[in-house]
Amino acid sequence: LQAWASYCDGAEEDAANMILFNLAKRFPQCYVKNFEMATKKNEKITGTPPVELPPNFVSYDGTNDIRWNTRYAELVKYKEKHGDCKVYTKTDLGRWVCSQRSARASTAKNLSSKRIELLDNLGFLWSGLPDGRARPIPGGDPRQNRAIAAKLVYPDLTIREVLQLGGFQEEELNVVKDLKHTWRTGYVYYKDQIVKKVENYEIARKSGARLEIEKLVNILQGDDEDRFEQVFQENSVRLPDFLEAAEERKRHGVVEKPRARSAKRRRNEDTMDMISDEEHQPASKQPYRAEGVVEQEELPIPDEVHFQAQVAYEHNFANAQQVARDPWRSHGNYWK
Repeated sequence: LQAWASYCDGAEEDAANMILFNLAKRFPQCYVKNFEMATKKNEKITGTPPVELPPNFVSYDGTNDIRWNTRYAELVKYKEKHGDCKVYTKTDLGRWVCSQRSARASTAKNLSSKRIELLDNLGFLWSGLPDGRARPIPGGDPRQNRAIAAKLVYPDLTIREVLQLGGFQEEELNVVKDLKHTWRTGYVYYKDQIVKKVENYEIARKSGARLEIEKLVNILQGDDEDRFEQVFQENSVRLPDFLEAAEERKRHGVVEKPRARSAKRRRNEDTMDMISDEEHQPASKQPYRAEGVVEQEELPIPDEVHFQAQVAYEHNFANAQQVARDPWRSHGNYWK
Protein backbone atom coordinates (compact mmCIF):
# COMPACT_ATOMS: atom_id res chain seq x y z
CA LEU A 1 0.00 0.00 0.00
CA GLN A 2 2.87 2.37 0.73
CA ALA A 3 4.32 1.76 -2.77
CA TRP A 4 0.94 2.33 -4.38
CA ALA A 5 0.40 5.39 -2.22
CA SER A 6 3.72 6.88 -3.31
CA TYR A 7 2.93 5.96 -6.92
CA CYS A 8 -0.47 7.68 -6.73
CA ASP A 9 0.99 10.50 -4.68
CA GLY A 10 -1.69 10.00 -2.05
CA ALA A 11 -2.48 8.34 1.26
CA GLU A 12 -2.65 4.59 1.86
CA GLU A 13 -6.43 4.82 2.13
CA ASP A 14 -6.60 6.28 -1.39
CA ALA A 15 -4.44 3.47 -2.70
CA ALA A 16 -6.62 0.87 -0.98
CA ASN A 17 -9.77 2.38 -2.51
CA MET A 18 -8.22 2.28 -5.96
CA ILE A 19 -7.19 -1.38 -5.58
CA LEU A 20 -10.59 -2.42 -4.23
CA PHE A 21 -12.37 -0.54 -7.02
CA ASN A 22 -10.44 -2.43 -9.69
CA LEU A 23 -10.90 -5.77 -7.93
CA ALA A 24 -14.64 -5.18 -7.68
CA LYS A 25 -14.73 -4.31 -11.35
CA ARG A 26 -12.71 -7.36 -12.48
CA PHE A 27 -13.96 -9.97 -9.97
CA PRO A 28 -17.38 -8.84 -8.68
CA GLN A 29 -18.47 -12.20 -7.15
CA CYS A 30 -15.28 -12.66 -5.17
CA TYR A 31 -15.45 -9.04 -4.09
CA VAL A 32 -18.99 -9.38 -2.75
CA LYS A 33 -18.15 -12.58 -0.89
CA ASN A 34 -15.14 -11.02 0.81
CA PHE A 35 -17.01 -7.78 1.42
CA GLU A 36 -19.71 -9.61 3.43
CA MET A 37 -17.05 -11.42 5.45
CA ALA A 38 -15.22 -8.15 6.11
CA THR A 39 -18.45 -6.46 7.17
CA LYS A 40 -19.24 -9.21 9.69
CA LYS A 41 -15.69 -9.02 11.05
CA ASN A 42 -15.96 -5.26 11.36
CA GLU A 43 -19.28 -5.57 13.23
CA LYS A 44 -17.67 -7.95 15.72
CA ILE A 45 -14.93 -5.42 16.37
CA THR A 46 -16.88 -2.18 16.35
CA GLY A 47 -20.36 -3.54 17.12
CA THR A 48 -23.55 -3.34 15.06
CA PRO A 49 -24.10 0.15 13.69
CA PRO A 50 -26.99 1.98 15.38
CA VAL A 51 -30.34 1.78 13.62
CA GLU A 52 -31.83 5.08 12.56
CA LEU A 53 -35.22 5.12 14.25
CA PRO A 54 -38.14 6.90 12.61
CA PRO A 55 -39.61 9.97 14.30
CA ASN A 56 -42.18 9.33 17.05
CA PHE A 57 -40.96 5.74 17.37
CA VAL A 58 -42.22 3.90 20.47
CA SER A 59 -40.50 0.72 21.64
CA TYR A 60 -43.26 -1.36 23.21
CA ASP A 61 -41.21 -4.52 23.63
CA GLY A 62 -37.99 -2.81 24.70
CA THR A 63 -36.19 -3.46 21.39
CA ASN A 64 -35.44 -1.37 18.32
CA ASP A 65 -37.35 -3.71 16.04
CA ILE A 66 -39.01 -1.07 13.89
CA ARG A 67 -41.32 -3.40 11.98
CA TRP A 68 -42.77 -5.23 14.99
CA ASN A 69 -43.31 -2.13 17.12
CA THR A 70 -44.81 -0.23 14.19
CA ARG A 71 -47.32 -3.01 13.49
CA TYR A 72 -48.12 -3.29 17.18
CA ALA A 73 -48.85 0.46 17.26
CA GLU A 74 -51.23 -0.04 14.31
CA LEU A 75 -52.95 -2.86 16.19
CA VAL A 76 -53.37 -0.62 19.23
CA LYS A 77 -55.07 2.02 17.06
CA TYR A 78 -57.26 -0.65 15.47
CA LYS A 79 -58.34 -1.86 18.91
CA GLU A 80 -59.19 1.69 19.99
CA LYS A 81 -61.30 2.20 16.85
CA HIS A 82 -63.09 -1.17 16.54
CA GLY A 83 -62.94 -2.53 20.07
CA ASP A 84 -61.28 -5.83 19.17
CA CYS A 85 -58.28 -7.33 17.34
CA LYS A 86 -60.24 -9.17 14.61
CA VAL A 87 -58.32 -7.76 11.68
CA TYR A 88 -59.18 -8.66 8.10
CA THR A 89 -56.46 -11.06 6.99
CA LYS A 90 -56.10 -9.65 3.46
CA THR A 91 -54.53 -6.42 4.73
CA ASP A 92 -50.91 -5.79 5.76
CA LEU A 93 -51.90 -5.61 9.42
CA GLY A 94 -53.99 -8.78 9.07
CA ARG A 95 -51.08 -10.70 7.59
CA TRP A 96 -48.87 -9.51 10.45
CA VAL A 97 -51.50 -10.73 12.94
CA CYS A 98 -51.45 -14.18 11.28
CA SER A 99 -47.65 -14.23 11.43
CA GLN A 100 -47.78 -13.61 15.20
CA ARG A 101 -50.07 -16.62 15.66
CA SER A 102 -47.74 -18.77 13.57
CA ALA A 103 -44.68 -17.51 15.46
CA ARG A 104 -46.14 -18.52 18.81
CA ALA A 105 -47.34 -21.90 17.54
CA SER A 106 -44.01 -22.80 15.93
CA THR A 107 -41.52 -24.99 17.72
CA ALA A 108 -38.82 -22.33 17.33
CA LYS A 109 -40.71 -20.06 19.77
CA ASN A 110 -39.92 -16.94 17.77
CA LEU A 111 -42.22 -14.78 19.88
CA SER A 112 -40.80 -13.52 23.16
CA SER A 113 -42.76 -13.61 26.40
CA LYS A 114 -42.81 -9.80 26.46
CA ARG A 115 -44.50 -9.63 23.09
CA ILE A 116 -46.99 -12.34 24.04
CA GLU A 117 -47.88 -10.34 27.15
CA LEU A 118 -48.35 -7.16 25.09
CA LEU A 119 -50.68 -8.93 22.66
CA ASP A 120 -52.62 -10.60 25.49
CA ASN A 121 -53.24 -7.19 27.05
CA LEU A 122 -55.01 -6.16 23.83
CA GLY A 123 -57.26 -9.23 23.87
CA PHE A 124 -55.42 -10.84 20.95
CA LEU A 125 -57.12 -13.94 19.44
CA TRP A 126 -54.46 -16.60 19.14
CA SER A 127 -56.67 -19.16 17.43
CA GLY A 128 -58.09 -16.88 14.76
CA LEU A 129 -61.41 -18.77 14.91
CA PRO A 130 -64.81 -17.17 15.57
CA ASP A 131 -66.10 -17.19 19.12
CA GLY A 132 -67.64 -20.48 20.14
CA ARG A 133 -66.12 -22.49 17.27
CA ALA A 134 -63.63 -25.18 18.16
CA ARG A 135 -60.45 -25.84 16.23
CA PRO A 136 -60.89 -28.67 13.69
CA ILE A 137 -59.78 -32.04 15.00
CA PRO A 138 -56.95 -33.62 12.96
CA GLY A 139 -58.36 -36.66 11.21
CA GLY A 140 -61.96 -35.56 11.71
CA ASP A 141 -64.41 -36.02 14.57
CA PRO A 142 -64.00 -39.62 15.83
CA ARG A 143 -67.71 -39.96 16.59
CA GLN A 144 -68.66 -38.78 13.12
CA ASN A 145 -66.05 -41.06 11.53
CA ARG A 146 -67.56 -44.05 13.33
CA ALA A 147 -71.05 -43.08 12.21
CA ILE A 148 -69.97 -42.75 8.57
CA ALA A 149 -68.17 -46.10 8.68
CA ALA A 150 -71.32 -47.73 10.11
CA LYS A 151 -73.46 -46.24 7.33
CA LEU A 152 -71.04 -47.43 4.65
CA VAL A 153 -70.89 -51.01 5.97
CA TYR A 154 -74.56 -51.22 7.03
CA PRO A 155 -76.47 -48.94 4.62
CA ASP A 156 -79.87 -50.14 5.89
CA LEU A 157 -79.31 -48.45 9.24
CA THR A 158 -80.91 -45.07 9.72
CA ILE A 159 -78.90 -41.91 10.27
CA ARG A 160 -80.05 -41.70 13.88
CA GLU A 161 -78.92 -45.26 14.53
CA VAL A 162 -75.43 -44.75 13.07
CA LEU A 163 -75.11 -41.52 15.05
CA GLN A 164 -75.88 -43.38 18.25
CA LEU A 165 -73.37 -46.08 17.30
CA GLY A 166 -70.80 -43.36 16.73
CA GLY A 167 -71.27 -42.07 20.28
CA PHE A 168 -73.78 -39.22 19.94
CA GLN A 169 -76.29 -38.99 22.79
CA GLU A 170 -80.01 -38.62 22.19
CA GLU A 171 -80.11 -35.37 24.17
CA GLU A 172 -77.33 -33.94 22.02
CA LEU A 173 -79.20 -34.81 18.83
CA ASN A 174 -82.38 -33.10 20.03
CA VAL A 175 -80.72 -29.80 20.97
CA VAL A 176 -81.76 -26.86 18.77
CA LYS A 177 -78.68 -25.50 16.98
CA ASP A 178 -80.28 -22.36 15.55
CA LEU A 179 -82.86 -20.44 17.57
CA LYS A 180 -84.03 -18.69 14.42
CA HIS A 181 -84.75 -22.04 12.75
CA THR A 182 -85.92 -24.31 15.54
CA TRP A 183 -86.20 -27.28 13.19
CA ARG A 184 -82.40 -27.34 12.81
CA THR A 185 -81.52 -29.63 15.68
CA GLY A 186 -78.28 -31.43 16.31
CA TYR A 187 -79.66 -34.44 14.44
CA VAL A 188 -80.36 -32.38 11.31
CA TYR A 189 -76.95 -30.73 11.53
CA TYR A 190 -75.02 -34.00 11.76
CA LYS A 191 -77.31 -35.81 9.31
CA ASP A 192 -76.57 -33.30 6.53
CA GLN A 193 -72.84 -33.75 7.07
CA ILE A 194 -72.95 -37.54 7.15
CA VAL A 195 -75.20 -37.89 4.09
CA LYS A 196 -72.92 -35.60 2.09
CA LYS A 197 -69.75 -37.43 3.13
CA VAL A 198 -71.25 -40.84 2.43
CA GLU A 199 -72.30 -39.71 -1.06
CA ASN A 200 -68.80 -38.32 -1.81
CA TYR A 201 -66.85 -41.08 -0.06
CA GLU A 202 -65.49 -42.70 -3.24
CA ILE A 203 -64.33 -39.43 -4.80
CA ALA A 204 -63.05 -37.78 -1.62
CA ARG A 205 -59.35 -37.07 -1.34
CA LYS A 206 -57.61 -39.79 0.67
CA SER A 207 -56.33 -37.72 3.55
CA GLY A 208 -57.40 -36.70 7.04
CA ALA A 209 -60.86 -38.03 7.98
CA ARG A 210 -61.11 -40.07 4.76
CA LEU A 211 -58.18 -42.25 5.84
CA GLU A 212 -59.58 -42.70 9.35
CA ILE A 213 -62.98 -43.74 7.99
CA GLU A 214 -61.33 -46.21 5.60
CA LYS A 215 -59.50 -47.82 8.53
CA LEU A 216 -62.76 -48.24 10.44
CA VAL A 217 -64.50 -49.70 7.39
CA ASN A 218 -61.71 -52.24 6.93
CA ILE A 219 -61.99 -53.25 10.59
CA LEU A 220 -65.77 -53.72 10.34
CA GLN A 221 -65.38 -55.78 7.18
CA GLY A 222 -62.65 -57.92 8.73
CA ASP A 223 -62.85 -61.20 10.64
CA ASP A 224 -61.77 -60.06 14.11
CA GLU A 225 -64.17 -61.19 16.80
CA ASP A 226 -63.86 -57.90 18.66
CA ARG A 227 -64.13 -55.70 15.54
CA PHE A 228 -67.35 -54.07 16.73
CA GLU A 229 -65.79 -53.21 20.10
CA GLN A 230 -62.76 -51.75 18.30
CA VAL A 231 -64.92 -49.36 16.30
CA PHE A 232 -68.02 -48.61 18.38
CA GLN A 233 -66.50 -49.29 21.83
CA GLU A 234 -69.24 -49.42 24.52
CA ASN A 235 -71.97 -48.68 21.94
CA SER A 236 -71.29 -51.95 20.11
CA VAL A 237 -73.96 -53.70 22.23
CA ARG A 238 -76.62 -51.69 20.40
CA LEU A 239 -75.62 -52.91 16.94
CA PRO A 240 -77.56 -56.26 16.99
CA ASP A 241 -80.81 -54.47 17.91
CA PHE A 242 -80.26 -51.88 15.17
CA LEU A 243 -79.56 -54.57 12.56
CA GLU A 244 -82.68 -56.49 13.60
CA ALA A 245 -84.76 -53.30 13.31
CA ALA A 246 -83.26 -52.68 9.86
CA GLU A 247 -84.27 -56.17 8.71
CA GLU A 248 -87.79 -55.58 10.03
CA ARG A 249 -88.06 -52.33 8.08
CA LYS A 250 -86.74 -54.06 4.98
CA ARG A 251 -89.36 -56.82 5.21
CA HIS A 252 -92.15 -54.27 5.46
CA GLY A 253 -90.73 -52.08 2.70
CA VAL A 254 -89.99 -49.18 5.00
CA VAL A 255 -86.96 -47.21 3.83
CA GLU A 256 -85.44 -44.01 5.05
CA LYS A 257 -86.47 -41.09 2.89
CA PRO A 258 -83.63 -39.59 0.85
CA ARG A 259 -82.61 -36.04 1.43
CA ALA A 260 -85.16 -33.68 -0.07
CA ARG A 261 -83.97 -31.48 -2.88
CA SER A 262 -83.84 -27.79 -2.16
CA ALA A 263 -86.11 -25.48 -4.13
CA LYS A 264 -83.17 -24.03 -6.06
CA ARG A 265 -81.76 -27.44 -6.91
CA ARG A 266 -85.22 -28.69 -7.93
CA ARG A 267 -85.73 -25.72 -10.28
CA ASN A 268 -82.29 -26.18 -11.85
CA GLU A 269 -82.80 -29.89 -12.51
CA ASP A 270 -86.31 -29.39 -13.87
CA THR A 271 -85.15 -26.64 -16.22
CA MET A 272 -82.25 -28.73 -17.52
CA ASP A 273 -84.67 -31.59 -18.17
CA MET A 274 -86.86 -29.28 -20.22
CA ILE A 275 -83.92 -27.92 -22.17
CA SER A 276 -82.51 -31.35 -22.99
CA ASP A 277 -85.89 -32.86 -23.90
CA GLU A 278 -86.04 -33.13 -27.70
CA GLU A 279 -89.78 -33.62 -27.63
CA HIS A 280 -90.38 -30.46 -25.62
CA GLN A 281 -93.43 -28.45 -26.54
CA PRO A 282 -94.20 -24.86 -25.47
CA ALA A 283 -95.75 -24.79 -22.01
CA SER A 284 -97.62 -21.55 -22.66
CA LYS A 285 -101.35 -21.61 -23.11
CA GLN A 286 -102.65 -22.33 -26.60
CA PRO A 287 -103.65 -19.15 -28.42
CA TYR A 288 -107.38 -18.48 -28.91
CA ARG A 289 -108.75 -19.68 -32.24
CA ALA A 290 -112.17 -18.62 -33.49
CA GLU A 291 -114.52 -21.19 -35.00
CA GLY A 292 -114.00 -21.82 -38.68
CA VAL A 293 -110.42 -20.69 -38.66
CA VAL A 294 -108.08 -23.28 -40.11
CA GLU A 295 -105.48 -24.24 -37.59
CA GLN A 296 -101.98 -23.52 -38.82
CA GLU A 297 -99.27 -26.08 -38.57
CA GLU A 298 -97.17 -25.49 -35.51
CA LEU A 299 -93.58 -24.62 -36.35
CA PRO A 300 -90.86 -26.76 -34.82
CA ILE A 301 -88.57 -25.11 -32.32
CA PRO A 302 -85.28 -24.33 -34.08
CA ASP A 303 -82.03 -25.61 -32.60
CA GLU A 304 -80.95 -22.01 -32.08
CA VAL A 305 -83.64 -21.60 -29.44
CA HIS A 306 -82.33 -24.56 -27.47
CA PHE A 307 -78.81 -23.22 -27.78
CA GLN A 308 -79.88 -19.78 -26.56
CA ALA A 309 -81.75 -21.38 -23.68
CA GLN A 310 -78.63 -23.32 -22.68
CA VAL A 311 -76.48 -20.14 -22.73
CA ALA A 312 -79.09 -18.23 -20.74
CA TYR A 313 -79.23 -21.01 -18.16
CA GLU A 314 -75.50 -20.83 -17.61
CA HIS A 315 -75.72 -17.10 -16.90
CA ASN A 316 -79.15 -16.60 -15.42
CA PHE A 317 -81.57 -19.30 -14.33
CA ALA A 318 -84.62 -17.04 -14.63
CA ASN A 319 -83.89 -16.33 -18.28
CA ALA A 320 -83.36 -20.01 -18.99
CA GLN A 321 -86.69 -20.85 -17.41
CA GLN A 322 -88.46 -18.26 -19.52
CA VAL A 323 -86.80 -19.37 -22.77
CA ALA A 324 -87.42 -23.07 -22.15
CA ARG A 325 -91.06 -22.76 -21.12
CA ASP A 326 -92.17 -20.11 -23.59
CA PRO A 327 -89.73 -19.96 -26.52
CA TRP A 328 -92.37 -18.60 -28.90
CA ARG A 329 -93.00 -15.51 -26.81
CA SER A 330 -89.37 -15.00 -25.86
CA HIS A 331 -88.18 -15.23 -29.48
CA GLY A 332 -91.22 -13.96 -31.35
CA ASN A 333 -89.10 -11.78 -33.60
CA TYR A 334 -87.35 -14.88 -34.95
CA TRP A 335 -90.29 -15.84 -37.19
CA LYS A 336 -91.25 -12.36 -38.39
